[in-house]
Amino acid sequence: MIFGVNTAKDAVFIAETHGAGNHFKIDRIRRVQFQLHQASDVADLLQNLSVMLDHNNQVAGRSVAILRRSGGRFGASVGAIKAEAMAELAAFQKGLPVVGVAPQSLKKALGCAQGEKWRAVAKLKFNHNEQHSHWKQGADGAVSAAYKVAGS
Repeated sequence: MIFGVNTAKDAVFIAETHGAGNHFKIDRIRRVQFQLHQASDVADLLQNLSVMLDHNNQVAGRSVAILRRSGGRFGASVGAIKAEAMAELAAFQKGLPVVGVAPQSLKKALGCAQGEKWRAVAKLKFNHNEQHSHWKQGADGAVSAAYKVAGS
């Protein structure tokens, strides 16, 4: 089982997946809303992520694939970067291996043709019937990160 994680400024998306290649399946996608105004908010986010990563803790081979955020002028928000750190800490505390996934690596992992965007290909592969909510808000990145790690 691979937990794919993608963070946004006010939410963390966790995709529970299994299998690889043509047998890759999404079991569930969950969204955790958060606000990080004070220290207790950070502690609450860490606790919520820890509980989610505890799901199916008897399954062997569990790991966490985190879609990396970049800082800087055109990078991710501070909230998204903090949430990424909390997700990595929660995984560490659960003893789960963490694999960082660079967004630019998703084109190759998803088999994008020249000029295709990874988000469009991910939607065709994993959400063509639009059965998964919050797809455009961040679920796409969580699923795609898990898919890349599953295929590695």
